[in-house]
Amino acid sequence: MSTQAMNALYAVGLGSIVAVLLLVPTAAVRYRRTGRLPPGELLLLLAAAVYGLALWTYTLLPLPDPGSFTCRPTQLDPLTSVGRVALPDEGGVRALLRQPAFLQVALNVLLFVPFGFFVRRVLRRGVVVAGLLGLAASALVETTQGTGIWGLYDCAYRLLDVDDLLLNATGAVLGSLASWAVVRRRGPQARPLPERVTWGRRVVGMACDAVFVVAVGAAVAIGVRFLNVYVLDMGPWRDLQVLLQWSVPFALEAVLVLGAGRTVGEWVVSLRTTGRSRWLVGPQRVVKLATGLGPVFALGLADLPWGGAALAAYLALTLAAAWPTREHRGLSHVLAGLELRTALTAGPGEGLRADA
Repeated sequence: MSTQAMNALYAVGLGSIVAVLLLVPTAAVRYRRTGRLPPGELLLLLAAAVYGLALWTYTLLPLPDPGSFTCRPTQLDPLTSVGRVALPDEGGVRALLRQPAFLQVALNVLLFVPFGFFVRRVLRRGVVVAGLLGLAASALVETTQGTGIWGLYDCAYRLLDVDDLLLNATGAVLGSLASWAVVRRRGPQARPLPERVTWGRRVVGMACDAVFVVAVGAAVAIGVRFLNVYVLDMGPWRDLQVLLQWSVPFALEAVLVLGAGRTVGEWVVSLRTTGRSRWLVGPQRVVKLATGLGPVFALGLADLPWGGAALAAYLALTLAAAWPTREHRGLSHVLAGLELRTALTAGPGEGLRADA
């Protein structure tokens, strides 16, 4: 497989992981501002993450073995690369498109055209901000190249070229200008915040719970492995890793459920639970935890041969049960006798019964 194809695979794979991790803060902001997270926003998040990773993979990868490359110089004379482009005497545009110097200039410009689009679409900023941010991003990339990835290598394995700064910033400006026709500036949204809990909101909340559990569990597993290898030399550590990898995120989720009545994902998408009586709030939260997240962590800790299939089946059941129930509250809320509401809607007298 070619280097370009591998770089594309790295960008898509790592970008998708970054997009999944960014789902939590993105959902938290969007549901508090507008009460919605349209599918288009999720696609934009994925595209921006993949593009951001592509900038790094195409400018820094592949990483050479130390001592296997010739140190590259630094090019600090402005417009030197542009000056190498020569208009062909014959052949016209085709000859120009085959010219390596022209292709280098054109690709450096095109590389940052999507950057200008994302600045306008995501940040809602115009040409000047796109150019300045493009210049800053390009400077970070070029400095990383010129320092051998900040000292990881003894010298630079790729050329630091000042022209790249100018061409990349130009690309960002062109991307911002080109996106003017398709991305309109929007004033304050006049649409009221939704009062009903939608199916999409519940699904996003469940997805955020899954991201939280996986991310915290992975961080714990890495920490245990680091301590075992570099600090404690604990010997057999697999059982301890599995125990902590599941119990730590469960403990964090349990604190929020028992203390506030909602999971991390429900907090992210701005949902709350209400009960019929303040005296039953504590037991209801226990039932919610035991019938909601409890089986997930129990199956994870059990490490059974069929545990993966059972876990997948339970998650599918949980997702399916949320569809027909009132306000899509799902199995755990039904069994606990809890109602699910948006956090910004509370009727008269509900304040004493709100879990969060």
